[in-house]
Amino acid sequence: MNILMIDSQRVNYVDPGEYGPGSEYRHYGVEVTFRPSDEQLAKADGIIAFHSVVIDAPLIARMHRCRALVKATIGLDDVDVEALSARGIVCANIGSVGVEEVAEHALALILFAQRKLFDYAGHTRQGGWNWRAHTGEVRPCADTVLGVVGYGATGRALARRAAALGYRICFYDPGVERCAEGIATGVTLDSLLETADILSLHLPLTPDTAHLMNDAAFSRMKHGATLVNTARGGIVDTDALLRALQAGGVSMALLDVVQEEPAPLQALIEHERVLLTPHAAFYSERSLAQLKANALETLLALLQGKTVETVVNSDCVSREADGYA
Repeated sequence: MNILMIDSQRVNYVDPGEYGPGSEYRHYGVEVTFRPSDEQLAKADGIIAFHSVVIDAPLIARMHRCRALVKATIGLDDVDVEALSARGIVCANIGSVGVEEVAEHALALILFAQRKLFDYAGHTRQGGWNWRAHTGEVRPCADTVLGVVGYGATGRALARRAAALGYRICFYDPGVERCAEGIATGVTLDSLLETADILSLHLPLTPDTAHLMNDAAFSRMKHGATLVNTARGGIVDTDALLRALQAGGVSMALLDVVQEEPAPLQALIEHERVLLTPHAAFYSERSLAQLKANALETLLALLQGKTVETVVNSDCVSREADGYA
């Protein structure tokens, strides 16, 4: 059985020699590449694609033996699932790997803004020593409304952490009626925008959520609110965000993802009220190892004909897996 891993050209997920002869998976032919050749794609029985690897129709057309593809991410916005289905290739993601890390990263950004650390760090770097050297109000967590857009696994993980600090938490998610733990209140999106002091995004990028945060949404936000995005860059219209920052409607934007990755607009990089991190929210040593292990285990399960909960095109016509176990 031939397994092809297409690693990110941007940042290596796979270490050199990680799946070599001495590895745990030596019984399978595991090949790792950044730029798959026609031969590699043609002979692969299963493929794992890491973040920023685009799985489009031209690439899929070169997959002659492939029976299953696993995207080693949660989001599938850069995968042509219809084209995979048309060729009988089952597609799955890796589920909720990195959820705790993303929640912790989001909370770190929230507290960074809450405690005016950006202002204070700049002030002391310039030789100052004055606790009044900040913009806006400094409020305790208990006096702050945290709005969570998207109340799936990551949104809930953030809410649990924020609740321990005393935040008043509201969420918007059309697929979730109420918070089972009783720590957050479900509201409409308009209500959330109007009341949240800090807005944190935790939803997938789909045609419905693309540019959800646009000029209209920013105009409805509570004046001076903070935006945090650790989900997908395309949820936020960058130009609209810059206009909202300029007008003061948004006091600060703390972004782990942007729609222009990996080259954010210079206006974002240089903006004094924008903090960028390089799509790092998912990362810890443990989550990276778990991501790769889950991706490979999921692919092997698919090739062996086992049921996998994260399959996104179970209705596609797939060929029998006999002989691939």
